[in-house]
Amino acid sequence: MPEADAPGKLVICGEYAVLAGAPAIAVAVDVRARARATAAAGPCRLVLPGAGSWEFDWDADGRPRWRDVPDAGQGALLDAVAATLAEAGSGLRQPLAVELDTRSFHSAGGDKLGLGSSSALTVALTAVLAAAAGRQLPGSEALFQLAHAAHRRLQSGGGSGIDVAAAVYGGVLALLPDARVEVLGWPSGLHWLAAWSGRGAPTQPLVRRFMTYREGASPAGGALLERLRAAADATLAAWRHGTAVPVLAALADYRQALEELDADAGIGIATPAHRQLAALAADAGCLYKTSGAGGGDFGLLLSDDPAAIGRAARRLAEAGVMTITGGAGVGGVARG
Repeated sequence: MPEADAPGKLVICGEYAVLAGAPAIAVAVDVRARARATAAAGPCRLVLPGAGSWEFDWDADGRPRWRDVPDAGQGALLDAVAATLAEAGSGLRQPLAVELDTRSFHSAGGDKLGLGSSSALTVALTAVLAAAAGRQLPGSEALFQLAHAAHRRLQSGGGSGIDVAAAVYGGVLALLPDARVEVLGWPSGLHWLAAWSGRGAPTQPLVRRFMTYREGASPAGGALLERLRAAADATLAAWRHGTAVPVLAALADYRQALEELDADAGIGIATPAHRQLAALAADAGCLYKTSGAGGGDFGLLLSDDPAAIGRAARRLAEAGVMTITGGAGVGGVARG
């Protein structure tokens, strides 16, 4: 029976701007969500290691009809993926035990690390249930479209798709304004690592604040949004150029634009912990920016000098800060 795993991600540039029609860049990182389906002798079961299991049946359309009501949110992903496949003509019928595992997306203390666990698991589960339904998904694009639709359903229509794209394609990529994915190379001479801010942060409240700000933006706010979009465009152009120096300059401009917008909108992207990490990075000779929605989670340290990254890594280790070592991205979804 089918199984799949898919990686998490870090957003390098374009967070928030991607929700206003700009491109975003992300890199896949080596934490993986896993999904597996096996034949069941009796009722279907959803199994979450360490959390519990719940019984269900497929209804006539191939959607879960729960015998045991899952805890809040525990069954929502299976509902969303199964409904998306049913609408695509690939409803499930056979009894299955569906096991989902995102434990690698949590710290030793149990905090969610903000690396895109729901998107990675959506991709893995979509691949598994499509295979169980006998649906062929040739190439990455077909899986991306289905998983993106399922994830938007899970988030009540929200989500840019950058997390889903990273989980499908792996490596480093850009999500373009028309939801096309552009696979990118890694700029020559660009070095990075990611540092944990010490706490996770739910994305949706931050995104809602941004959307409220955008919808009611004053002329000054509109100018800040336009600057953010332009900085995202410039960063992608610099990235395509393929060398570190223009990328770092563009990312510094994007960081500044995002900080100004955050100050005006009161979103809460930059926290005291992020400011402390930014000071450490600057002292080591690195550029620092938040990654993704902010409010916690990870920040990125970047430089064209590997010695600067080494200094920062040592100081972070001395301070007991969890880090992710930079690279050009891990592979995308793997199907078994």
